[in-house]
Amino acid sequence: MKRLVVAALLVLGGCVSSQAPVGPSLTPVTHTDFSHDTLALTWQPGFCASGGGCMATQPHSHLIGLHGLWASEPHALEAQNVPVQQWWMKGCDIYDHDDTPPKLQPATENALANVVPHLKHPLHVHEYTKHARCFGYDADQFFVTSMQLRDRFASSAYGQWLAQHSGFQVKKDDMLAMFVQLTGVREERALQFQCEPDHDGKVVLTQLWFTLDPQKLSTFPANGSYRSSPQVQDNCPATFMMPGWPLPGAQAAVTDQRP
Repeated sequence: MKRLVVAALLVLGGCVSSQAPVGPSLTPVTHTDFSHDTLALTWQPGFCASGGGCMATQPHSHLIGLHGLWASEPHALEAQNVPVQQWWMKGCDIYDHDDTPPKLQPATENALANVVPHLKHPLHVHEYTKHARCFGYDADQFFVTSMQLRDRFASSAYGQWLAQHSGFQVKKDDMLAMFVQLTGVREERALQFQCEPDHDGKVVLTQLWFTLDPQKLSTFPANGSYRSSPQVQDNCPATFMMPGWPLPGAQAAVTDQRP
């Protein structure tokens, strides 16, 4: 396991390889009866310019960051008529409450600090305790896999196309059309956008949510790794901003924990 983590973090933390990294995968140990994963990636400048903002330690090295990787509601809970909204709100706390931070290798923590939004309460702790611990995932493997998925998307043709539109107003229909054109993906709601008002009141892109087949994470972001989302969660208007990072010297606000 240690060799796997170190090898993967060499890709995440430094050199850009001409070859794609070894396909990431996760195998749940418990509550294995879920149908899809949601990979939540942040449009980092928008995420940090909305809500309470990000802490002053936030690096500006990436436009696309990592929020989390969320398993859908297990079928056993659905059979108990647990509303999906309750699963979204509570996650693993439905089974038991445990906010013990995961014990991570220093290399994993350093890599996370580079791509995860810096909030007042560490986001990776919240993500693991709410979305991962009850599935029995090894904490290092969970985050390394999540970061590999982020890396693969950011370096993809669509990820690079998004980066070229940093600082511009865009149309959602154009965003989705280009996603289909560059990936060939046609599953309904395979990609959904999240927007919020920034501190000046402009509606900005904050997140991209991908609905993925848990058995095909190793092929993401290629066509065939996606599933249709059963819920409409896109909240962006027809037109919105894709902000870039502010000029050096701009002060970032400190935020509290996000759900």
